[in-house]
Amino acid sequence: MAAQPNGQADSSAPYNQFTDEIESSDATSQPPKVTRDQWGNKLDFILSCLGYAIGLGNVWRFPYVAYNNGGGVFLVAYCIMIVAAALPVMVLEMLIGQFSNLGCISVWRMCPLFKGIGYAMAAISTYFCLYYNLIIGYTIYYLFASFKNPLPWSHCGNHWNTENCFAVTVNGSNATVGPTGDKPVWAAEEYWERQVLRMTEGIHDLGNIRWELFGCFAAAWVAVYLCIMKGVKSSGKVVYFTAIFPFIVLTILLIRGVTLKGAEKGIIFFIKPVFSNLLEARVWTAAANQVFITFGAGWGGVMTLASYNNYRNNCIRDCIILVVLGACTSITAGFVVFSVLGHMADTAGVNVTDVVQMGPGLTFVAYPMALSLLPLPQFWSVVFFFMLFTLGLDTQFVTLETVITAIIDEMAGKFSWVETRRYLIILGTCIVMCIMGIPLCTQGGLYIETLIDYYSAGFTPLIVALCEVTVVGYVYGWRKFRKDVMHMLGFYPNMYWVGSWLVVSPVLILVVLIVTFVDHKAPTLGSYMFPPLAQAVGWGMLFSSFLIIVLYGVYNIWFLHNGNFRERLRASIRPLPSWGPSQNCHRVEADYDPLPGQGPQVANSVSNTVV
Repeated sequence: MAAQPNGQADSSAPYNQFTDEIESSDATSQPPKVTRDQWGNKLDFILSCLGYAIGLGNVWRFPYVAYNNGGGVFLVAYCIMIVAAALPVMVLEMLIGQFSNLGCISVWRMCPLFKGIGYAMAAISTYFCLYYNLIIGYTIYYLFASFKNPLPWSHCGNHWNTENCFAVTVNGSNATVGPTGDKPVWAAEEYWERQVLRMTEGIHDLGNIRWELFGCFAAAWVAVYLCIMKGVKSSGKVVYFTAIFPFIVLTILLIRGVTLKGAEKGIIFFIKPVFSNLLEARVWTAAANQVFITFGAGWGGVMTLASYNNYRNNCIRDCIILVVLGACTSITAGFVVFSVLGHMADTAGVNVTDVVQMGPGLTFVAYPMALSLLPLPQFWSVVFFFMLFTLGLDTQFVTLETVITAIIDEMAGKFSWVETRRYLIILGTCIVMCIMGIPLCTQGGLYIETLIDYYSAGFTPLIVALCEVTVVGYVYGWRKFRKDVMHMLGFYPNMYWVGSWLVVSPVLILVVLIVTFVDHKAPTLGSYMFPPLAQAVGWGMLFSSFLIIVLYGVYNIWFLHNGNFRERLRASIRPLPSWGPSQNCHRVEADYDPLPGQGPQVANSVSNTVV
């Protein structure tokens, strides 16, 4: 949950209102005269970004994606994609947001033709918010179940268990295997599939609404709304807790996991790569998807958070710290899960790859299993699922703010009440998304969730990031952007960053996308393969964001400019007069014309110090 910048804050707005200044469709208009708030201190910003980047994507998604894609070989591809793709894109977004003090939509004053990239980011965030809040709902469900003694997933003999149920206690194993000799199914896995989800046979049969899940899903939306509506009044105290607390809990689980019998089998699977598998496209695709989801590159949230920075803040260094900590969290979560999987495989006498069904439910099998093996399992279950709940909210707040900002950016120029009734926009958005998410709460909801995660949250940020680095590097101009950064930070970005923005990152992302489309395999959930119609819907979600970029570009050229096509195109890629630093003292220094009402044209010595 991000901290609130200093300054006069509207009580109805989180983060002192992420809403950017609203520009007119007329390219010659000036932005409203407003003063941009800033973070209270540097640590507020770092921990706020940490809360955004370290979420359920690290603890929930990373382990099951690694499990699905070969463990150690995925880890190699994951690290390469961080250094070569995600980190350069994040640094680029932070620099743009801090330089302009604008969010993901208004920042495209730098190149109005591609303002659709900002709207595409909002569309991605909408898809993500829908199913991500369901994951938060799952954590609420497990949080309440954690008060039961014994834990319902720790033993067989419940009404949802089958004759193949297999359970492990602290003192040993307690197995009940069917007379047909079928493969044993873990009690935690049966609890997840047969009690929590009560899964149907496929996406063609959504079954009934799971009212318990819907109640948890709705409760998650209520929690999100209440926190966003009231804002953060504690100046980052909540972020200090949510940024540190996960490391403590994961460390405890890691210590317990690595001391379990057979844990080394899972750990070896996680860290020992089979390098020949690096030639498989699915490994690189999964790694690219994961790093962009984990760190929010291409989503717009990082850009928005950076827009509240001190103009002189060394955000390149901050971004490196953020990525290192985020990667360490993911890898730590991987060790926790795979140590438990190794123990489960050793106990059941099967390979690590066969111990549980692959898919997004892996975390809700492995973590509960680990918790049930701790002393005072009820206590640690409550602590762990409360941690997941806070982690989910951190990311959800910033992601939802991207959507809210997009809505308000478009409405504020037409309806004067929007700024003073912002809470109504937030309430309406939360209600609409809660209603839209009802199909996710059915017995077949996990199939829909997997489809959204695979197509929209997985591939679309890569497309947006590719457009983003291409526009900044080749349309706006890398030399001009490098000069902007020098005026802001006092030094030029080194050639690693420039080379990544111009060549390495776009080429790598493009290759991953091409190989993925050429060698595309239908998404699966365990042994279930999605039918062609479901895949078509997934492709539709994927290309909807890209279509927004194209359609807005056409709209900008033909309706916002005059002249022949070449004249319209030139005008549409020319930065607006309002583009540049928000304060006149910085605008003059960076060779931008000053704007009325944007402060004095001479900076004091404090504002010129890089921090």
